[in-house]
Amino acid sequence: MNSNFERLLALLKEDRLRTSTSGRPGILIASESDKGRVVNSPAFRRLQQKAQVFPLEPNAAVRTRLTHSIEVSQIGRYICQKIIEKLDAFDSSNYKQLAAFVNTIETACLLHDIGNPPFGHFGESAIRDWFKDREKNSETVPDDLINFDGNPQGFRLASFLSGADEYGFNLTCTLLLSMVKYPYISEDKKNDPEIKKIGLFKSEYNYYLQACEKLSWSSKNKFPLMYLMDAADDIAYSMSDLEDGLEKNIVSLEQLKIKFKSIDMNSSYIDPFIAFKTKTITDAVGVVSESFINQMEEIFDGEKVNLLPETSEVGGLIKEVKSYARKNIYSHISAEQVELAGRSVITGLLKHFGILLDLEENHFNALVNGDANLITKHHLDYHIRLLRRIPPNYIKKYKSKAGCEATRRAHLIVDYISGMTDDFALETYQILEGIRIH
Repeated sequence: MNSNFERLLALLKEDRLRTSTSGRPGILIASESDKGRVVNSPAFRRLQQKAQVFPLEPNAAVRTRLTHSIEVSQIGRYICQKIIEKLDAFDSSNYKQLAAFVNTIETACLLHDIGNPPFGHFGESAIRDWFKDREKNSETVPDDLINFDGNPQGFRLASFLSGADEYGFNLTCTLLLSMVKYPYISEDKKNDPEIKKIGLFKSEYNYYLQACEKLSWSSKNKFPLMYLMDAADDIAYSMSDLEDGLEKNIVSLEQLKIKFKSIDMNSSYIDPFIAFKTKTITDAVGVVSESFINQMEEIFDGEKVNLLPETSEVGGLIKEVKSYARKNIYSHISAEQVELAGRSVITGLLKHFGILLDLEENHFNALVNGDANLITKHHLDYHIRLLRRIPPNYIKKYKSKAGCEATRRAHLIVDYISGMTDDFALETYQILEGIRIH
């Protein structure tokens, strides 16, 4: 077996930040347990009503974050299986390791969008901009929320916010590192202009460092398995966005044929687009798996690699597809109109719940502790009704965390809003605005 691949498999460990109550069942069962913890969680189920491209879409054939994540996971499995095949790595003695390798990538793919707020990237930018505006008004604002992104919020969900204790899903350290696309915090971004996004909030950075320590991995380097998850996402959304454009009649098959000559309109036994999509995914998986095998050494050394280079035929095609989608699908009025409304919804929710951020700490403590006398004395009747909208488990997590209270409170508000589905965010906003009663 390839020595670098052996190094890769050695990173598959059942270690968790908190020792599992079920003991140490072995890496295969541990990886299955990880998957079960994710797919049975409310945060994962809520992805079914969060938009991939088209928010509040009534057509169930158009993708949500959930269906997109399932497709990413299938491509992730395919890439892993292709790597195993190319390396001729299978024998009965390493079956459990190889199966755990595939499972881990599959689950990382299922997790990759779990931290996304309502209304997709517009939701992310609305949260960032709202906190930037507070900073301009001389309010003290956590750097993490000025740099808010679905990636660090996803890690926060997995490592802390979900579940009954301070370890969230209590996933294996291998899986935790596999979901971190950007191993940077706000300070890193401040000090390095080349860093565009953060992948971790300071509040959960210690969990990340602990996971790295358990696997003897450098915290500054991107984890090898993450590259496979990221490549699977890249392949999946490039094809799915075109297909959703077709489903919504934003683009036609004839238009796609003009742009992408490899669509065979004369194919009589299969839908021409499905044939094009299938071949593109197959070719891309081949390139990604080969690139990963050839660049494992560089990945272990912390070098930047691209598993789907634009110089390859299929890499160039996928670049064209993304460019076409940006110009002809993402910018279509059916997407942009709801995105604009969604931005107003997120901003409006932050305005309402932001009132809780302006309270003195002892007044907010009166709310979270249910101190009826102080609530009455300080006229907090409206505030307590706002706080009651937030799930008790989130408030419990707020209370359990150490550190700056103002930062913890800001995260509490963002945890609630970013966890909403598109339709629930709209409904909550309308209720708070007095547009609807129930």
